[in-house]
Parts: sequence; C-alpha cells; structure tokens
Amino acid sequence: MAGTTKNRLNRREAVGLILGLLGIGAVSPARADSDNSDDSHGAGAYVSKIAAEVMGLANGGASGDALRSKFVAILNKYINIRGIASFALGQYQSKLAGAEKDQFYSLFSNYTASLFVAYVADFRGSDLKILSTSSQGNFTTITSAIVSKSGGREQVKWRLASTSGDYRVSDVNVKGVWLSIATKKRFGDVLKHSGGDFGPLLAELKKADNW
Repeated sequence: MAGTTKNRLNRREAVGLILGLLGIGAVSPARADSDNSDDSHGAGAYVSKIAAEVMGLANGGASGDALRSKFVAILNKYINIRGIASFALGQYQSKLAGAEKDQFYSLFSNYTASLFVAYVADFRGSDLKILSTSSQGNFTTITSAIVSKSGGREQVKWRLASTSGDYRVSDVNVKGVWLSIATKKRFGDVLKHSGGDFGPLLAELKKADNW
C-alpha cells in the first residue's frame, strides 16, 4: 500500500494496526497508576469487551472469507471506521466524493479484516495487561503490555475517545509510532505519487481479496 513496492503492511505494522483498532487481548484488571477515575475504568471495560469477542473469533476455527466477514461485523459494531479512514486520507479527504467515497470506506474495512485473516495466528493466545490509565477531556490513554504466546512483551499505548458515554479506539502507539500517523503517511504517499488519483489506492486495497 505504500508507494509501488508494498501491497500490504509488514507483520509488525499489520498486527499493530489491528491492535490499535480493537484493543485486542485478554485484559487483566487495571493497575491504575495514573488515574482511578470512572472514565479510566470504563475505558478498560470497553477494551476488555471488544477483546473477548475478537479473541473468541481468532480461536473459533473460522477462516478465509467467513472469518473476514465476521471481523468486518466487529469493526462496524465497535469502531468509527469512517472517521479513522477519513483521517488517513489527510488533505485528500475533500477530493473523495460520491460512490468512490463509499467504495473507499468499504474497501478500508475489508482491508483491515483481511490483515486479521492473514495474521490470525498472531492473535491466538495473546494477553494484554493494562499498566496504567490517564484521562484528559474526552480522551483516555491506556498504557499496556502485550504478552505473546511465546512470552515476549511489547508496550503499547492506546488512545480512546469518549462520545456520549461510549468509547471508540482512536489511535495506538507501537514502538513510539502512532498508527494513525503511519497510515496517513502511507495513503498520502500513494495519492501523491498518483497526483491525487484515487484509482491506485483503491486498487491496492482491492488486492486484499486475494491474500
């Protein structure tokens, strides 16, 4: 998806993006080192709820198109996928309109679900431990550690937005890089190379059907 040399994110980037969208993992009780507010506990409960569904899907035995369809349903249920996809377009967002816009949102959801299908083994048996939470305005930041089935650990920060008492995962930081910014750069590189023509970007997203 970045330029003409890559059709999809590498393994770390792909897993990071999916984790960022869904807060994957079996969440342990929070050690609220930074904040003990109700918002912080609500955010942790929200992450835990999504994690339970996603981990159940990863371990449920489904594969291929069936698994992808079920993951798309989870995206549409919990995630403001249009908001995330629009942010990734950056300055080009206003140039996407009509049927092409609807197609882009649909392909973006399918692309993310296809990443999950391609790397589903990475999500089996993983555990996410919440280390601390802090709130500022309508946003809650959760610092966590992902413990893989092999025993490896990686710190990840999640940014959750609160709207009308509900939460949505809005961003994630893996190895010091915010995934929303990385995705925006990738989309921007493709669109800059094409002179603002969305055709090449849509074509790259469509390739997810054949992974």
